Amino acid sequence: MADHEPTRLPDVPDIPASIIASGISDQPLTSLIEVAMQRLIASGVSIDRMNVGFRILHPLFDGMSITWTRETGAEVSYAALVDKDGSDFRLSPFYVMLSDGSREWRLRLDQDPAVAGFPLLAQLKEKGFTDYLALIVAFGGAELHPQSLDGLATSWSTRSPQGFSDTDVAAMRAVLAPLALVFRIAIKDQITRNALNTFHGPLVGGRILSGTIKRGDGERLAAALWYSDLRNSTGLADQLPVDAFLDLLNAYFDCAAGAVMEQGGQVLDIIGDAILAFFPAGDNGGTQACALALQAASGARDRLATLKREGGGKAGAIEFGIGVHFGDVVFGNAGTPERLKFGVLGRAVNEVARTADMAKSLKRPVVVSDEVARRSQLTLADLGLHELRGIPQARRLWAMEVA
Repeated sequence: MADHEPTRLPDVPDIPASIIASGISDQPLTSLIEVAMQRLIASGVSIDRMNVGFRILHPLFDGMSITWTRETGAEVSYAALVDKDGSDFRLSPFYVMLSDGSREWRLRLDQDPAVAGFPLLAQLKEKGFTDYLALIVAFGGAELHPQSLDGLATSWSTRSPQGFSDTDVAAMRAVLAPLALVFRIAIKDQITRNALNTFHGPLVGGRILSGTIKRGDGERLAAALWYSDLRNSTGLADQLPVDAFLDLLNAYFDCAAGAVMEQGGQVLDIIGDAILAFFPAGDNGGTQACALALQAASGARDRLATLKREGGGKAGAIEFGIGVHFGDVVFGNAGTPERLKFGVLGRAVNEVARTADMAKSLKRPVVVSDEVARRSQLTLADLGLHELRGIPQARRLWAMEVA
């Protein structure tokens, strides 16, 4: 039997190297895909559409994909509940491949009757695509299954009447490994950033990633501090089933923490049912920071009023007070050498918590310190001098009229 000559690769020696170089230079993944596809086209590969998808660790989404076409370039999309019955993933060739442990699958869209069983492939056929190649890479030798988290799924499509040639397929296989390598690094980086931002906030997460990780690392800064706590949380926890209490708690967090983030504030800590947030002062002596903090307080109460107006069993039980203070804090790391906490420390933190406590005893939804009142242009109600637990001198407090 005659020896078969190896399939000759098109002139693509620089494409794997360019993909790796793009990863090293930390270019966006969309740019990396654009460059790789244009170079494949320039080398004669008949490619009209490419898709790459992978799982992500994110509180809102399960998966991310980038789809490139000659017409639109590279576009990013996110998917939630990818494992839900009837989802795009469940109806895709990737789901079948992962279920079977297959790493490669090819289908002639213009000839194979199996196309009708996959909505995406049927849509591609209607748009004039003729050939489809799916390639899956498992990271670290991970076993393939529908819930695989460590891997990369890619698909390649063409409108060429002849479909993909052998050299086209060889070229796509040749760029798969460097593409997967760069994506694996980017995915791990994204997971790290998402985890830090979700549990610590973007400001603290950014500081940690930039190297502020040693005990004692930090700085002193001025900020408007914002503190809220849920009323009767202990009683609610005792009275409600666990899932109902957690639903109520999350609705409260949506009102309070959601309003802080809407105004650009940083939610530094969620301590049980209490929220500690801050707005760093700029060059205007804290006027803007205090204004944003007060807008967040008003926004939180507006959100609660909307929640109560729209009804629902959990709405009526939610009530919370807010304290706003301005002062200097130490923003940095403290703890043991192996277990650190990055946050704000100092008397001002204690004072804003005690100011929030006064919102309950004074029966006011929002109470602010004199330091905030002096920096605010709003009309506030003078509540007089009050002793705050743990604070050496009486403090003048003010009430903000909100919903």
